[in-house]
Amino acid sequence: MMNFCTLFDSYYLHKGIALYLSLEHVTCDFHLYVMAFDKESYGKLTALGFKHMTVELVDDFESPELLAVKPSRSKGEYCWTCGPSVIYHFLTKNNLDEITYLDADLFFLTDPKTIFEEIGCSSVAITEQGIDEKTANTYGRYCVQYMTFRKDQEGIEALTWWRDRCIEWCYARIEDNRFGDQKYLDEFPKRWKNIYVVKNLGVGIAPWNMHRYQYTDDHLSFQGITYPFVFFHMHGVQVDVESTKLTLKSKDAQLSEACVRLFYQPYAELLKHVLNTYMGYHIDSIDIQDMSQLKVWEYKLRSMVRNNKMVRWLYYSLLKKSSKGHGTKL
Repeated sequence: MMNFCTLFDSYYLHKGIALYLSLEHVTCDFHLYVMAFDKESYGKLTALGFKHMTVELVDDFESPELLAVKPSRSKGEYCWTCGPSVIYHFLTKNNLDEITYLDADLFFLTDPKTIFEEIGCSSVAITEQGIDEKTANTYGRYCVQYMTFRKDQEGIEALTWWRDRCIEWCYARIEDNRFGDQKYLDEFPKRWKNIYVVKNLGVGIAPWNMHRYQYTDDHLSFQGITYPFVFFHMHGVQVDVESTKLTLKSKDAQLSEACVRLFYQPYAELLKHVLNTYMGYHIDSIDIQDMSQLKVWEYKLRSMVRNNKMVRWLYYSLLKKSSKGHGTKL
């Protein structure tokens, strides 16, 4: 049995359900523990009663330490802050041997059992972002998207250390060699021995690395090595519904024809099914839109000023400040 956990609120409900259904499509040997971050998402998921899902409400989970820092963080930052605490909660409360955290916007393409076979008895498993060295040094080499923690000494030590650091500081800005909940992960291989970095690049295909690869129908190739698909991270995908039309827009990356065909189109079809079957929509058409030219120029500008600390501070303090929830509500 593969035990997974995730967290999201009603802004991400459609993506959270899509995550569950994508897992159910590729395996029946799993259970997904969900921390619902508002009563709306909790009520909906509870009513749906998915076979391989357990749902808890954040109100029943929050510790005094989390509640103390909650007012100082945006909704997105608070979700990041809670991530390690949610993992620890489900791992220990349910007396599991191990648990794997999943971002709610993952789209599974094949059975993740192959990841568990690769990582073996490691205490912690993490995934690299697959980005250039300069960007990795700034934002973190590893991605929170998929993390396995075993309930052994090193697994619990790493998890509790990460949990405590996120409660101390977790913001959507770069400060003192920290960035959100993510930059902390760079310390894992330095502090503990039994940390495994997943080698299959088909684990965590994402907008920030997808252009490095060549694709067939179920594999990618990079530097002469072939890797099977496991999941695509649908980060930065904006979902809009107007009348009976579903629009999927890439906010963070320009899309190749292969990526649209292999990842974005199937994900749009899955979201259409979720919205029609579980959320009362009547969608009959899909449109996939590339990143706007304005965004292209913004990313070029960001690349130019990335090493300027003052400009970077202004960007994260002013331009990226948001009071929205964990995603965009339909």
